Amino acid sequence: MRFKGLDLNLLGALDVLLECRSVSRAAEALNLSQPAVSAALG
Repeated sequence: MRFKGLDLNLLGALDVLLECRSVSRAAEALNLSQPAVSAALG
């Protein structure tokens, strides 16, 4: 696995998503829009 281009913010978003179990709730917890979180993960 390559870590050179790893975005640590994305790991934080993934952590919140796994905790919330919903993109919409994760977006709310991150103070972001749902489309922004989906695009970041996609």
